[in-house]
Formats: sequence, structure tokens, C-alpha cells
Amino acid sequence: MHKDKPSRTALKVALNIVTLAAKPGMRKIIPPGVVEATERLLLASGAVGATSIGLSRSRKMVAVYEAFNWMLPGQFEAFAHRKKFCEHQVRNGIDAGATQILVLGAGYDTIGWRLAPEFASVNFFEIDHPATVKLKAKGIKAMGERNNLLLIAEDLGNSILARETTIPLVQP
Repeated sequence: MHKDKPSRTALKVALNIVTLAAKPGMRKIIPPGVVEATERLLLASGAVGATSIGLSRSRKMVAVYEAFNWMLPGQFEAFAHRKKFCEHQVRNGIDAGATQILVLGAGYDTIGWRLAPEFASVNFFEIDHPATVKLKAKGIKAMGERNNLLLIAEDLGNSILARETTIPLVQP
């Protein structure tokens, strides 16, 4: 990853989610609101434009991903199952009494932004590379800030997270 550039992997994952929504049956797996929030975040942040979103939504892009499925079978659909699993785990944790949710390497994930209003007494913390957080914060500011969502800019490749570590917080 380049020091001053947002994560291309985070962008790839987010665009994969958008593309998955165009594949028949995937909307049943992807949690409600994920695709729409991801599209809004990508556009509002300036990570991509409307043309990229439109291409990602197309059946042609689904066909491209499926054509490469022979190399890494199941990888494309795994993004949807991962989103479902993670949201299930977060909701179960909150139901069990968790008051803080930490997302490491959050990229353009929208779970904190989407769930923060529903769980106002829970604090959502998202940590990612400073360049990615900067762009994501721009998008969240345009979409509507959440008082209980904190973005933390930290290059995890060059630091160690420990209980005693102080990391500067970036408010969206």
C-alpha cells in the first residue's frame, strides 16, 4: 500500500459488493442496506464516480467475476457471505451486551455507519490506513455523521495496537 493513497483492496471489496447485488439471489444474502450505503459512500467520498458504480452494477461485470471463478472458486460470492456473517456477529455481540464494536481494516465497510443509529448506546470504532480513512470520512460527512462512529487513522503495518496505545481519532 502506498503511503498517501487509499487502499485499492478496500475499493475492490466495496465494488465487489455492488457487483454482487446484480447477481441473482445475492440480495437475499447481503444484509439490507449494505449495497445502497456502499454505493453512497463510494460516490460521496469521491473514491469512484457514477460510471464506475454503473459498470459495477452490470450483469456484464458479474459475468467477468464469474469467468475468473475457476482461479479462486467461491471468492466472489464469499464477499456476500462475509458481510452477512460479520453483521450477524456484531448484532449478536450487541444483544449479548457489547457496548463497543471495533472494525480493523474497515476500508469502505458501512457497518458502523449503518448500525450506529439503531444502536445509539454502542460506540463503533473503525481503524484503517490514514489515506483510506481520510476519503471515507469525507464520504461519511456528506452522507450524515454518526455521533457514535469514530474513524481512527492508523497504518497498522507500521504500528502495534495495545491497550496502552493512544491513537488520534478522526471524526468523520
